[in-house]
Amino acid sequence: MPVTMPLCGQTVPVGAQPQKALSKSAPLLQQRRRAQVPRPLAPLGASAQDGSNPSTEQAPQRTGLVGSLIDMSQPGLSRRQVLQAAGAAATAAACPCCPTSPAMAAADWDYESAGFTAGYTGWLRRWGGICAAGGQQSPVDLPLALYVTPDDAPKGYTNKFGDIKFKYGVNETVDVLNTGHGTMQVNFKPGNTAVVGGSELELVQYHFHTPSEHTFDGMHTPLEVHLVHRVMGTASLAVVGVLLERGAKEPNPAMQLALDAAPRQPNVKVQAPRSTSPMPLLPEPKNDHRPYFHYIGSLTTPPCSEGIDWFVMSQTVKITDKQVLDFMQFVGKGASYNFNARPPQPPNNRELEFEL
Repeated sequence: MPVTMPLCGQTVPVGAQPQKALSKSAPLLQQRRRAQVPRPLAPLGASAQDGSNPSTEQAPQRTGLVGSLIDMSQPGLSRRQVLQAAGAAATAAACPCCPTSPAMAAADWDYESAGFTAGYTGWLRRWGGICAAGGQQSPVDLPLALYVTPDDAPKGYTNKFGDIKFKYGVNETVDVLNTGHGTMQVNFKPGNTAVVGGSELELVQYHFHTPSEHTFDGMHTPLEVHLVHRVMGTASLAVVGVLLERGAKEPNPAMQLALDAAPRQPNVKVQAPRSTSPMPLLPEPKNDHRPYFHYIGSLTTPPCSEGIDWFVMSQTVKITDKQVLDFMQFVGKGASYNFNARPPQPPNNRELEFEL
């Protein structure tokens, strides 16, 4: 069985033992504990999307696993500052309590009016509706230091639970959509699946956020990719999140295809000029296993529907410095370097699992 602990708003001392799981188990855990027969994950309460329709989501500086980070405490970043940020580790600050605003429709929202691009400390208001009132919102901060040492070695926890078996293709024909909300979305045809906890997940699309929306021990990385899956036979969603670091010598091919093919006009979709595989967006397995955090959360954009199974890989993937800047420029519509990430949300004592 996995290591479990409640997500809480307080700092957990490094080396502390995880607490016992709360009485309310996550849907995937219930499935594993009660039966061997596949059981749907948490149902999706509203629109099935993370960013857009998926059929078309203060800590000390770290070294090792999470390398260079972006300082989000500045009210604005010039190109020089962006370049400096891409090459240095810095502390990230977020606003934990902000005033609410009237509910926004899924198509009527942006990051600028909420103050997200003003370094988070200038967060003027947050999206309304479930985004403001929900108790299971994403993203969240993940206490990585509790489970691994700086050299990425497990801290004594060796039990396994539910390895994710990815069965993605290698030469997929895809469409690329400019969502109109600061990212491009790479859409897949049926057939790319992953299996976890007895449930089969089918990849629908992947998209990016800068900086990372999830954090490790309070620290962002330059980007995060969300691989959005539909739980086969249901209307439920499961999202695999991977934090992306700078420093690669060669471009990540899956991200480069998105950058090359994405239309510059909002809400325009085109067929990519070449095939691709989503596999380069996943960390390399260690002993045929990819460690991850699992928790129940929400879409990270309006309508912020809850009941989403999140699987956030604890290992990062490297992309080039140029890919970091090119995506930030895409978010800024070619005129500036900008951000499209929601700050971490209150954990509200949710159960968190770490699978080694």
